[in-house]
Amino acid sequence: MSEYDFKPIIDAVVDGEGDDVVELVQGALDAGIPATDIIDQGLVPGMQIVSDKYDQKEYFVPDLAASADAMTEALDILKPLLDQSESEDKGTVVIGVVKECSQEIGKNIVAAMLSGAGYKVYDLGTNVSPDAFIAKVKEVHADILAMSNPMLQTTKYLKEAAEKLEAEGLRDKVKITIGGASTTAATKDQVLADAWSKDGNECIQVCGRLMEELRA
Repeated sequence: MSEYDFKPIIDAVVDGEGDDVVELVQGALDAGIPATDIIDQGLVPGMQIVSDKYDQKEYFVPDLAASADAMTEALDILKPLLDQSESEDKGTVVIGVVKECSQEIGKNIVAAMLSGAGYKVYDLGTNVSPDAFIAKVKEVHADILAMSNPMLQTTKYLKEAAEKLEAEGLRDKVKITIGGASTTAATKDQVLADAWSKDGNECIQVCGRLMEELRA
């Protein structure tokens, strides 16, 4: 465990100060701190605090967006410095917001946190059709398909994607996790998914468990 003081980085992420986060991360790198330590002890703990504040209604969507953007800016600096083999070992995730949805703040946070946690993340953005999800899963040999569903009326696309994955003969090789404002733990079984998570913190834990199941 490094003796470096990561609190300024954590605070800057919580405050959503992108310029400050970038400057502090570069300072840590200049001091010889490994990129993995900066992520694990600075960026991810900062986003955990942000998620908690949002759950407690102390933070709102603009606060989430600012912090997620700050973390993403820092990750752009750190990703090239990560041990590629270590990153690949965590697993490959395809993530996106389902068809007919353009609300992506939650997905952006989850994608940033998964990337920070060492997963190789392919973010397809918003309004992603089941066919587009499956095509990307096949292209990158994904381990996990993570779909965000902010609106109740688009829940059908989660199940459609799971059924298409089954039709392609990939269902035993690819785990599906879902999230989004219109989903709950009960939604998981309705749409043939393997897991559900309420936020980025939980999604990291869920993906870790899903990867263990795949490798068992």
